[in-house]
Amino acid sequence: MAKKNETLSKTELVKQLVKQVSGKLTEEDILIPEVAIKGTGEIWCWDPVNRIHKKIYRGVKAYILYENYDHHNRTLIYTLNGEMVCVEPDDILHTGYD
Repeated sequence: MAKKNETLSKTELVKQLVKQVSGKLTEEDILIPEVAIKGTGEIWCWDPVNRIHKKIYRGVKAYILYENYDHHNRTLIYTLNGEMVCVEPDDILHTGYD
């Protein structure tokens, strides 16, 4: 059902994100491209861990954890604010390595 990042396992992906966000990358590490939530203002997103909707501000930078995560085909992202939420794929803007 869920399509995860093809190059890294789930555990490796989380470890890599922590290293990348903290600025402790080495030459052997793979960079994970950033994305952003399109638009301005607020968006309410589903938090699958706490099973609630959370208000997230559009334009926030994030990293894709899983594509087609749930039965609504939403994408699971980890924002730089520390939130892990599901977002519609149409609301994601691929920004590369900003």
